[in-house]
Amino acid sequence: MKRRHFFQTIAAAGAVAAVVQRGGSQTRLEGGTSGQWPSWPFEEIRIPYRERAGKIRWPNGGPLCVHVYVTAEWNTNRPLADANVRFRRDLSLESEQDQYTFTVGVWRAVKLLDQFDIKASIFPSSGMLEAYGDLFRELHAKGHEIVARSFDQGVPPPHLSPEMERADIERATNLVERVVGERPVGWISPGAKCSDKTPEYLADAGYQWFGDLKGDDLPYGIRTPNGKKIVVIPHRTMTSNDYAIFPETGSLKGFRSGQEAFEFVKDSFDSYYELGKEEYPGALTYGIHPMRSCIPDRIKVHQRAFEYMRRFQDVWFARYADMADHWMKSYMNG
Repeated sequence: MKRRHFFQTIAAAGAVAAVVQRGGSQTRLEGGTSGQWPSWPFEEIRIPYRERAGKIRWPNGGPLCVHVYVTAEWNTNRPLADANVRFRRDLSLESEQDQYTFTVGVWRAVKLLDQFDIKASIFPSSGMLEAYGDLFRELHAKGHEIVARSFDQGVPPPHLSPEMERADIERATNLVERVVGERPVGWISPGAKCSDKTPEYLADAGYQWFGDLKGDDLPYGIRTPNGKKIVVIPHRTMTSNDYAIFPETGSLKGFRSGQEAFEFVKDSFDSYYELGKEEYPGALTYGIHPMRSCIPDRIKVHQRAFEYMRRFQDVWFARYADMADHWMKSYMNG
């Protein structure tokens, strides 16, 4: 039996007892029933774990790829759970998170990347390409990858109908191409939350990679029902991501000193680097949300982290597009 058919054939053991809350009404599923696990909707192209040593190789031959992303989002913060809830703007929240991103945060992040000659993948809400076209043209001219994503950061694909999702992808694709002059090859959904049709729609639209899944710590492939292929670059967020570097602790936001934050990043990097030599070359996601970590008392942590990482001459700093291109050519065409 092919591994991908497992979820289509295995029966759930034991009783089912659950209460599902929907809109104030309750649907009770009593015990004594059994059924099948839902099928995993994608055919995946992976290198088995036991075969990776000696087979995985980055273009520079090193033990680690570091891929940096910078978000450029604007969240509507609409209450998606109930479309009938009256929406009222929270200007305090918008100014703290969204407005700060574009007035200060992104520019400070770009200055940091220039300092260390790092080319990143930029994750904008595609609606922001219209509002801040000059910013994204400058980022593109510097060699950063402009990644496509939904027009509105507040509405991920699982909340859209198939027709709406396809239209959202088309609108975002056209916006990136019109504003920066180059068609995007990569996509990440708001919150990295895709529908079970997202890979198919993206492959049909000519995308090379998307970053919504987390089922590995290396890239892997998906073959869609119509035979097209697309690379998954896992969205690993729990290590070198500023939401982990500066965690929220109750009412205290980011209660971690600069030294503690740097040691956290250093330990993460060292673990990935050492494991890349012991097992097989790995990939470390480094995520920057400007409104969270490009403020004056935190930006130095990123600076120290990049200074430390740049000491390792065998680390490959790559954009997501570079990783996907390498993976497609090396591991998905055989």
